[in-house]
Amino acid sequence: MASKFGFAGGIPERKVRPIWDAIDSRQFKNALKHVTTLLAKHPNSPYALALKALVLERMGKSDEAFSVSLNAKDHLFSNDSLLIDDLTLSTLQIVFQRLDR
Repeated sequence: MASKFGFAGGIPERKVRPIWDAIDSRQFKNALKHVTTLLAKHPNSPYALALKALVLERMGKSDEAFSVSLNAKDHLFSNDSLLIDDLTLSTLQIVFQRLDR
C-alpha cells in the first residue's frame, strides 16, 4: 500500500492505515469517520477523495461515491505539481469498476 518514503498517495501511511483496516474489517462507518478527519487536513488530496469514494461505494451510496470519485479524478489531473501515483489510480479504478463505469 505504501509508496516510497512511507507515503500513500502523498499522505503519511500512518494516517491511511486505519482507513484500510476499517474497510477490510467491514466497519464502513468507522472508515468514513477516519476519511472525514483525513479530508479535514488534506481537502484537495485526490487519494483521500478516492478513499472516501471507496467507502461510500461500500456503504451502498453509489451516486455520492460516483460524484466524489469524479471530483478526485478532476483534482488528480488538474494539479501539475502533484505526481499521478499508482495508488490513487488503482483506488479510483476499484470504485469505477464496482460502479460499472
